Amino acid sequence: MPYTLFFVGLLLFAAIVAGFFGALLGVGGGIFIVPVMVLAFHLPMKIAVAASLVSVIATSNAGGSSYVDQHITNLRLGMYLEIATTIGALSGSILALYLKDWLMLLIFALMLAYLCYTAFATRNLDDRRIALGDFSRARQDRLSAYLNLRGSYHDEAANRKVDYVVSGTPEGTGIACLAGLSSGLLGIGGGVLKVSAMNAYMNVPMKVAVGTSKLMIGVTAAVGSILFFMAGLIHFYVVAPVAVGTTVGATVGTMVMNRMHSASIKWLFAVLMAYLAYGMFAKALVIRFHVHFPVLM
Repeated sequence: MPYTLFFVGLLLFAAIVAGFFGALLGVGGGIFIVPVMVLAFHLPMKIAVAASLVSVIATSNAGGSSYVDQHITNLRLGMYLEIATTIGALSGSILALYLKDWLMLLIFALMLAYLCYTAFATRNLDDRRIALGDFSRARQDRLSAYLNLRGSYHDEAANRKVDYVVSGTPEGTGIACLAGLSSGLLGIGGGVLKVSAMNAYMNVPMKVAVGTSKLMIGVTAAVGSILFFMAGLIHFYVVAPVAVGTTVGATVGTMVMNRMHSASIKWLFAVLMAYLAYGMFAKALVIRFHVHFPVLM
């Protein structure tokens, strides 16, 4: 598809939608805009990943500051996990320059499928734990206690203050490194893994995980985008509408997130991950084996 005004307009609209859901789920928009660029706009995987990384920087700036203002983001936790994520992002960017497109698509699809399963399996857990006050009764590990990784926020949907302590710091650190690797490799900012890791393994409420991830993904994406720029894979006719659109969508999404119940957010997350995993898997089969499955994009 040539870089016409119509193409740019469609890409801008798709990016607005991706930015909205990215902010709502704390995943930066890359997890949505990369499949859309590959499946609907038929762009090469590496160009889509490069554009996504730049857009993630923009959407992190737009959405991250809003969650900080709402006192949802855990700044201490975000700064600690960013160390491991940045190391992973550098490694992933180098790896992405050498992998085949179909293999990157397959890795992307498998990761999406796993995230769909975890979100669906824990869809009602947060609301139940908030009602029972379980987040504040978890036992801190030594590293979490040393760094004082605890916090609180006002949940508008539950209409109450939620206190929590962070646990499982070693496991969370390892997954944060993998999140950085996925960011550099797939252009997704790493938010999908960080949100799941913080919520499932570190006793962090879903909304805090979303807000903290939103703050972190911009730094992670900036590290990965440098190598793509040096390789000449950043096309500004693609990057410009994607960056603007995701910023606009992210601004709206941050206003909506805290008004929703965690179960609704996880349901939405699971449904979107399931379809995108199927679409990316189908695309990988077409490229590698010329086997076609029906997709809506």
